[in-house]
Amino acid sequence: MTPIKKWKKWMAVGCSHGDQIDPEARKAVLTFKERWKPDTTFHLGDFLDLAAFRSGAVSDPNSSDRAASVSDDLSAGIDFLHELRPQHILFGNHEARLYKLAASPNALAAHASTLTIQAIEETAKKLKARLYPYHIRSYAELGGTKFLHGYMFNVQAIRDHAEAFGSDIVMAHLHRVGSERARTLDGSTGHCTGMLARFDMEYASTRRATLAWSQGFAYGHYCDTALTVNLCERKSGHPWLLPL
Repeated sequence: MTPIKKWKKWMAVGCSHGDQIDPEARKAVLTFKERWKPDTTFHLGDFLDLAAFRSGAVSDPNSSDRAASVSDDLSAGIDFLHELRPQHILFGNHEARLYKLAASPNALAAHASTLTIQAIEETAKKLKARLYPYHIRSYAELGGTKFLHGYMFNVQAIRDHAEAFGSDIVMAHLHRVGSERARTLDGSTGHCTGMLARFDMEYASTRRATLAWSQGFAYGHYCDTALTVNLCERKSGHPWLLPL
Protein backbone atom coordinates (compact mmCIF):
# COMPACT_ATOMS: atom_id res chain seq x y z
CA MET A 1 0.00 0.00 0.00
CA THR A 2 1.37 3.42 -0.98
CA PRO A 3 1.93 5.61 2.09
CA ILE A 4 -0.08 8.86 2.26
CA LYS A 5 2.05 11.95 1.77
CA LYS A 6 1.88 14.52 4.54
CA TRP A 7 1.54 17.92 2.90
CA LYS A 8 2.69 21.11 4.58
CA LYS A 9 2.46 24.80 3.60
CA TRP A 10 5.16 27.24 2.43
CA MET A 11 5.44 30.84 1.22
CA ALA A 12 8.22 32.98 -0.22
CA VAL A 13 8.83 36.68 -0.79
CA GLY A 14 11.76 38.66 -2.11
CA CYS A 15 13.08 42.09 -3.02
CA SER A 16 11.57 44.09 -0.16
CA HIS A 17 14.56 46.48 -0.28
CA GLY A 18 14.74 47.77 3.28
CA ASP A 19 13.22 51.22 3.66
CA GLN A 20 12.01 51.06 0.05
CA ILE A 21 9.33 48.49 0.94
CA ASP A 22 5.82 49.42 -0.16
CA PRO A 23 3.60 49.74 2.96
CA GLU A 24 0.64 48.16 1.12
CA ALA A 25 2.77 45.22 -0.04
CA ARG A 26 4.14 44.72 3.46
CA LYS A 27 0.65 44.69 4.94
CA ALA A 28 -0.64 42.29 2.26
CA VAL A 29 2.18 39.77 2.75
CA LEU A 30 1.93 39.77 6.54
CA THR A 31 -1.86 39.49 6.37
CA PHE A 32 -1.60 36.53 4.02
CA LYS A 33 0.98 34.82 6.21
CA GLU A 34 -1.28 35.16 9.23
CA ARG A 35 -4.13 33.55 7.29
CA TRP A 36 -2.09 30.90 5.44
CA LYS A 37 0.03 29.87 8.44
CA PRO A 38 2.93 28.36 6.45
CA ASP A 39 5.19 25.75 8.00
CA THR A 40 8.17 27.12 6.05
CA THR A 41 8.82 30.70 4.97
CA PHE A 42 11.57 32.08 2.73
CA HIS A 43 12.93 35.55 2.13
CA LEU A 44 14.68 35.20 -1.22
CA GLY A 45 17.03 38.15 -0.87
CA ASP A 46 17.41 41.90 -1.25
CA PHE A 47 15.76 42.43 2.12
CA LEU A 48 18.00 45.52 2.30
CA ASP A 49 18.46 48.18 -0.37
CA LEU A 50 21.93 49.45 0.62
CA ALA A 51 22.00 52.26 -1.95
CA ALA A 52 24.88 53.91 -0.11
CA PHE A 53 26.97 50.76 -0.64
CA ARG A 54 26.62 50.74 -4.42
CA SER A 55 29.97 50.88 -6.20
CA GLY A 56 28.92 54.11 -7.90
CA ALA A 57 28.00 55.69 -4.58
CA VAL A 58 31.28 54.66 -2.99
CA SER A 59 33.42 55.96 -5.85
CA ASP A 60 31.46 59.06 -6.87
CA PRO A 61 31.45 61.89 -4.29
CA ASN A 62 28.52 63.51 -6.11
CA SER A 63 26.28 60.42 -6.15
CA SER A 64 22.88 61.06 -4.56
CA ASP A 65 22.98 57.53 -3.14
CA ARG A 66 25.63 58.68 -0.69
CA ALA A 67 22.88 60.46 1.20
CA ALA A 68 20.76 57.30 1.57
CA SER A 69 20.42 56.46 5.27
CA VAL A 70 22.11 53.17 6.14
CA SER A 71 20.47 53.21 9.57
CA ASP A 72 16.91 53.66 8.23
CA ASP A 73 17.45 51.01 5.56
CA LEU A 74 18.89 48.46 8.00
CA SER A 75 16.21 49.14 10.61
CA ALA A 76 13.37 48.72 8.09
CA GLY A 77 14.88 45.55 6.62
CA ILE A 78 15.49 43.94 10.01
CA ASP A 79 12.04 44.93 11.26
CA PHE A 80 10.41 43.25 8.26
CA LEU A 81 12.41 40.05 8.79
CA HIS A 82 11.21 39.95 12.40
CA GLU A 83 7.62 40.40 11.22
CA LEU A 84 7.91 37.81 8.45
CA ARG A 85 9.79 35.27 10.62
CA PRO A 86 11.37 33.26 7.79
CA GLN A 87 13.24 30.02 8.42
CA HIS A 88 15.40 30.65 5.34
CA ILE A 89 17.03 34.01 4.51
CA LEU A 90 18.92 34.26 1.24
CA PHE A 91 21.33 37.05 0.39
CA GLY A 92 20.63 38.87 -2.86
CA ASN A 93 22.91 40.98 -5.00
CA HIS A 94 22.23 43.99 -2.75
CA GLU A 95 23.41 42.19 0.42
CA ALA A 96 26.40 40.85 -1.54
CA ARG A 97 27.72 44.43 -1.65
CA LEU A 98 28.46 44.17 2.06
CA TYR A 99 30.94 41.33 1.67
CA LYS A 100 32.79 43.09 -1.13
CA LEU A 101 33.14 46.27 0.92
CA ALA A 102 33.99 44.46 4.17
CA ALA A 103 37.43 43.85 2.67
CA SER A 104 37.74 47.37 1.25
CA PRO A 105 40.82 49.51 1.91
CA ASN A 106 38.32 52.27 2.69
CA ALA A 107 38.22 51.85 6.47
CA LEU A 108 34.87 53.60 6.93
CA ALA A 109 33.15 51.51 4.24
CA ALA A 110 34.69 48.30 5.60
CA HIS A 111 33.62 49.11 9.16
CA ALA A 112 30.05 50.01 8.16
CA SER A 113 29.77 46.84 6.07
CA THR A 114 31.07 44.65 8.88
CA LEU A 115 28.63 46.12 11.40
CA THR A 116 25.73 45.62 8.99
CA ILE A 117 26.72 42.00 8.39
CA GLN A 118 26.86 41.44 12.15
CA ALA A 119 23.35 42.90 12.54
CA ILE A 120 22.02 40.52 9.87
CA GLU A 121 23.70 37.51 11.46
CA GLU A 122 22.35 38.44 14.90
CA THR A 123 18.86 38.75 13.43
CA ALA A 124 19.09 35.33 11.76
CA LYS A 125 20.26 33.84 15.06
CA LYS A 126 17.30 35.33 16.94
CA LEU A 127 14.89 34.05 14.29
CA LYS A 128 16.65 30.66 14.20
CA ALA A 129 16.84 31.14 10.44
CA ARG A 130 19.46 29.80 8.06
CA LEU A 131 21.44 32.34 6.02
CA TYR A 132 22.50 31.57 2.45
CA PRO A 133 25.36 33.47 0.75
CA TYR A 134 24.91 35.06 -2.66
CA HIS A 135 26.57 32.40 -4.77
CA ILE A 136 25.34 30.50 -7.81
CA ARG A 137 25.84 27.19 -5.99
CA SER A 138 23.98 28.40 -2.89
CA TYR A 139 20.24 27.77 -2.68
CA ALA A 140 17.58 26.36 -0.38
CA GLU A 141 15.62 23.27 -1.39
CA LEU A 142 12.17 22.03 -0.47
CA GLY A 143 10.19 19.19 -2.01
CA GLY A 144 12.61 18.92 -4.93
CA THR A 145 12.31 22.63 -5.80
CA LYS A 146 15.25 25.03 -5.47
CA PHE A 147 14.76 28.45 -3.88
CA LEU A 148 17.24 31.18 -4.83
CA HIS A 149 17.61 34.91 -5.31
CA GLY A 150 18.67 34.97 -8.95
CA TYR A 151 21.69 35.98 -11.01
CA MET A 152 20.60 36.55 -14.61
CA PHE A 153 18.55 39.53 -15.70
CA ASN A 154 16.95 39.29 -19.14
CA VAL A 155 13.57 38.75 -20.79
CA GLN A 156 13.83 34.94 -20.46
CA ALA A 157 15.64 34.96 -17.12
CA ILE A 158 13.05 32.85 -15.28
CA ARG A 159 13.34 30.13 -17.92
CA ASP A 160 17.13 30.43 -18.02
CA HIS A 161 17.40 29.94 -14.25
CA ALA A 162 15.23 26.82 -14.38
CA GLU A 163 17.44 25.40 -17.12
CA ALA A 164 20.66 26.32 -15.32
CA PHE A 165 19.58 24.74 -12.03
CA GLY A 166 18.02 21.71 -13.69
CA SER A 167 14.85 21.65 -11.61
CA ASP A 168 11.78 23.64 -10.68
CA ILE A 169 12.87 26.90 -9.08
CA VAL A 170 11.35 29.79 -7.13
CA MET A 171 13.33 33.03 -7.39
CA ALA A 172 13.16 36.80 -6.86
CA HIS A 173 15.59 39.35 -8.38
CA LEU A 174 13.57 40.32 -11.48
CA HIS A 175 10.90 42.46 -9.79
CA ARG A 176 8.15 40.80 -11.84
CA VAL A 177 5.81 37.91 -11.13
CA GLY A 178 5.82 35.10 -13.64
CA SER A 179 6.32 31.44 -14.55
CA GLU A 180 8.23 30.02 -17.51
CA ARG A 181 8.83 26.47 -18.70
CA ALA A 182 12.39 25.25 -19.17
CA ARG A 183 13.45 23.65 -22.45
CA THR A 184 14.31 20.36 -20.76
CA LEU A 185 13.08 16.79 -21.06
CA ASP A 186 11.87 16.67 -17.46
CA GLY A 187 9.69 19.75 -17.92
CA SER A 188 11.13 21.98 -15.20
CA THR A 189 9.36 25.27 -14.45
CA GLY A 190 10.70 28.53 -13.09
CA HIS A 191 8.65 30.87 -10.93
CA CYS A 192 9.39 34.46 -9.86
CA THR A 193 7.81 36.07 -6.81
CA GLY A 194 8.06 39.67 -7.98
CA MET A 195 8.97 42.37 -5.47
CA LEU A 196 7.63 44.10 -2.38
CA ALA A 197 9.41 47.40 -3.04
CA ARG A 198 7.74 50.61 -4.19
CA PHE A 199 7.08 50.98 -7.90
CA ASP A 200 8.57 54.49 -7.89
CA MET A 201 12.06 53.79 -6.53
CA GLU A 202 14.23 56.68 -7.66
CA TYR A 203 17.04 54.72 -9.28
CA ALA A 204 14.62 53.17 -11.76
CA SER A 205 12.60 56.26 -12.63
CA THR A 206 13.72 56.33 -16.28
CA ARG A 207 14.17 52.62 -17.01
CA ARG A 208 11.68 51.14 -19.46
CA ALA A 209 12.05 47.66 -17.96
CA THR A 210 10.40 48.89 -14.75
CA LEU A 211 7.08 49.13 -16.61
CA ALA A 212 6.97 45.32 -16.36
CA TRP A 213 7.52 45.31 -12.60
CA SER A 214 4.91 43.76 -10.33
CA GLN A 215 4.63 43.04 -6.64
CA GLY A 216 3.79 39.61 -5.31
CA PHE A 217 4.67 36.46 -3.43
CA ALA A 218 4.59 32.69 -3.90
CA TYR A 219 2.97 30.00 -1.79
CA GLY A 220 1.86 26.38 -1.93
CA HIS A 221 2.08 22.92 -0.43
CA TYR A 222 5.02 20.53 -0.14
CA CYS A 223 6.00 17.08 1.00
CA ASP A 224 9.34 15.28 0.96
CA THR A 225 9.29 14.70 -2.78
CA ALA A 226 6.98 17.31 -4.32
CA LEU A 227 5.96 20.96 -4.14
CA THR A 228 3.14 23.01 -5.65
CA VAL A 229 3.53 26.69 -6.58
CA ASN A 230 0.91 29.43 -6.63
CA LEU A 231 1.66 33.09 -7.35
CA CYS A 232 -0.13 36.20 -6.12
CA GLU A 233 0.51 39.33 -8.20
CA ARG A 234 -0.30 42.99 -7.86
CA LYS A 235 0.40 45.28 -10.82
CA SER A 236 1.05 49.00 -10.50
CA GLY A 237 -2.16 50.94 -9.99
CA HIS A 238 -4.16 47.86 -9.02
CA PRO A 239 -5.36 46.77 -5.56
CA TRP A 240 -4.11 43.74 -3.69
CA LEU A 241 -6.46 40.76 -4.11
CA LEU A 242 -5.28 38.11 -1.67
CA PRO A 243 -6.15 34.46 -2.31
CA LEU A 244 -7.34 34.10 1.29
